Amino acid sequence: MPYLLIHHNVADYEKFRSVFDFDAARRRRCGSKGGLLLRGDAAPHDLFALFEWEDADKARAFAAAYETHEAFEWVGAYGEVRAFVLEEVDQVDA
Repeated sequence: MPYLLIHHNVADYEKFRSVFDFDAARRRRCGSKGGLLLRGDAAPHDLFALFEWEDADKARAFAAAYETHEAFEWVGAYGEVRAFVLEEVDQVDA
C-alpha cells in the first residue's frame, strides 16, 4: 500500500484546515483513500498529513502537481514543504 506523507509548518491552523478541507475532493480524484493529520508534540505549527493512496505513481503526480504547490501557499505554509511517497514494507507489533 503506498502512502503520501506531507510535512509543512503553518502559522494559522484554521486557515490551513479550511484550504485542506476544500482540497479533499481533488485528493480523492487523484487517488487518496484518506488519512491522518498529525501535529508535532513540541511544535504545534509543525503539521504532517499521512494519506493512503491508490498507487505510488498517482501519489507522486499529486505531490508534484501545480495545484498542490499552490495549496501549500494558500495554507500559509512557511519554510520548506516536503512530500514523501512511501511504500509499506511490513507490519509489526509494538
